[in-house]
Formats: sequence, C-alpha cells, structure tokens
Amino acid sequence: MTGRITGLGSYLPEKILTNDDLAKMVDTSDEWIMERTGISTRHISDHIKELPSYMGGEAAKRALEDAGVDASEIDLIVVSCSSPDKMFPSMACYVQKAIGNDGCACFDVSSACPGWITAFNTAQCFIESGNARKALVVGTECLSNYVDWTDRSTCILFGDGAGAAVLEADDSMPRNQFIMHATSNKAECLVCEARMQPDRWEEEGFFKNTFFQMAGRDVFRFAVTEVPKVITELSEKCELNLDDIDWFILHQANARIIETIAKRLGQDISKFPMTVYDTGNISTASMPALMDRMKREGKLKKGQKIILSSFGAGLTWAASYIEF
Repeated sequence: MTGRITGLGSYLPEKILTNDDLAKMVDTSDEWIMERTGISTRHISDHIKELPSYMGGEAAKRALEDAGVDASEIDLIVVSCSSPDKMFPSMACYVQKAIGNDGCACFDVSSACPGWITAFNTAQCFIESGNARKALVVGTECLSNYVDWTDRSTCILFGDGAGAAVLEADDSMPRNQFIMHATSNKAECLVCEARMQPDRWEEEGFFKNTFFQMAGRDVFRFAVTEVPKVITELSEKCELNLDDIDWFILHQANARIIETIAKRLGQDISKFPMTVYDTGNISTASMPALMDRMKREGKLKKGQKIILSSFGAGLTWAASYIEF
C-alpha cells in the first residue's frame, strides 16, 4: 500500500519582483540574470500576512479542494520549511489550524531545498506502515526574509511561496521507492546562520551572516554531478528505463542546472518542466507548486511515471519514483 497524490495546491504572493527591479537595487541586468539562471521574475511576500504558516495553509486548502477531501479526514500533516515565521510550534500545527483539522499528527522536517521530498517520503512511510491513510505534505517558504538585497549573487535567485499535496492510501499503487544522500563535508557551500543568538547581536557583521551565503559555482557543480547520479541509481533500483519516464520533476533552483542535468541523463529537455523562470527558487515549495501548475494545465495524467529529484544545503540530494 502506497500513497497516491490525489490533490495539489499552491500559493504565490501577489507582489512580483522583476529583473529590471533588481537592476535598480544591485549591479545587474535582466540579460545577466537570464543568461545565468533563466529567472525573469519572482514572487515576494508582503512579510505581514504572507508568512510561511499562512502560505502553507492556503496551499493546503487548495490541495484538499483539488482532492475532494475534507480536512477532518487528514490524519497526518508533514511540513517542510527552512524559513519558519516561528521557531515553535511547528508550521504543520499552523497548517492544521488553517484547514480546520483537529487531532491529526503534525510535525515539520528540516532538509533545506530537498525538504519536500523528505516530507513526502516520510508521509509515504506512515501510509505504508498503516499509521496514516490520508496525509497532507506541504512545502512553504519566505526566503526573501533571509536574502541580502545588496548581494547580486543570491538576491536574484530566491522567491516566496508554498505548495502542497494530498496523499491517499491506495492498495493498487506500487511501493514508494526513494533514495536520499548527504555530504556534510561540503556544508559551508550553502549556509544561513541562526538569528537566535542575542549574546552575539553586538558583534560586527553578525546580522550580515544571517543572510544566505552560497558558493554558487560549487553548488552548481554539485547539483549537475550528483542529481544525474541519484536519478540513475534510483532507476536501477526500480528497474526502470529512463526513456520510459514521462516527467523528471526537479527542484526549481536554476534553469541552467536543469538543462545540464537533462543533457547528462541523455533525456529531452521537454521532459523537464520548469516554472523557475517566473517563480525563482522557492526551495521546498518549488516541486509541489510546479506539479500543481502542471495538473491545472492538463499535463499531469493518471498513470504517468515520474521521477522527483532535489538538492540543497547540507549538502543533501534525493530522488523518488512515483506513478501519478
């Protein structure tokens, strides 16, 4: 028994920040950003109402509506969030409150950009063990709170938003298959230091270090090397031919990364859908938000074979095989 995705939902803030807007803030241009990332626009939270707890709740409501599932039927909520608006309680508890559920299991996972795959696989384990029948898996981020808007190497990349999926136990589905890896000896390549250290607030440059710090070239090389490897590893584990995969749904970090991965796998880029061009990198929210758009556009169809894969801070990377 495995969980089938029966509903998808997403939430993107109304405010849009264009490359031309960024060119007024830092030394950059639309051409420079597009050439290196493929990103044209990104959605930015109002930082008042549109916090991760709110955006995650809105995406969850839309996923439930899409699935035709009442909130009271959900017995597990797993949320991935690297930018929570509160240290505790969990964002999952706020999502539970937003949808009107009371009593189900709620917790967050922390795995940076691959966090939604981590949450998805965790929910699948609950379903396969018989400890849940209907689960809600949410990725929600307000990364603009952690961006240094004077650093053109990072501020051009990130946006805000949320995505969610409803999983329902289905005896006809093949068992969920996934692979997850981490290499902590490269942890300093992508870091955001904690803000909760009041004894250090007077240190010169401390708050500067609470923004994203990324060795972009190292992360690029890591992604285009390890993601093709883990996808190949997963295909061999599942005895799949990559040519038979309908969609490769990857973390939407950078269009150039996705293009390079497609080339290294020997697969046509048309099998690698992208929304990064108008959402930017929304971390854990990128994959469920992408799938929600694909479903609304009629591209996702029942029975399609899909490989999900993501990478991010840690450094961590993962892949999952599902049938839609």
